[in-house]
Amino acid sequence: MKIVSRIVAIIGILALVAGIGILGYGTFQIWQQYLAISADRSKSFVNPLPMSLLGTLVVAVGAFLIGLSLYRGVGRPDVIKPDGTTIVR
Repeated sequence: MKIVSRIVAIIGILALVAGIGILGYGTFQIWQQYLAISADRSKSFVNPLPMSLLGTLVVAVGAFLIGLSLYRGVGRPDVIKPDGTTIVR
């Protein structure tokens, strides 16, 4: 399960980076529209809400995957058989 945990952690980190990039792009669009409005120029309106929601969703999924992969489970004690061998859990 350590391999699966590491793969999910890597996917989660990539999702976080992608989500932060999408949110940054949405913020850049909002900033451009603010500059156009403050300068009394007309600019074609691009609705930044879907991009912001998509970025938020990707960040949330990435954070969930990272949290899921960091969970180690309940520690269980080693089992000692009657013949003296130990099974490590």
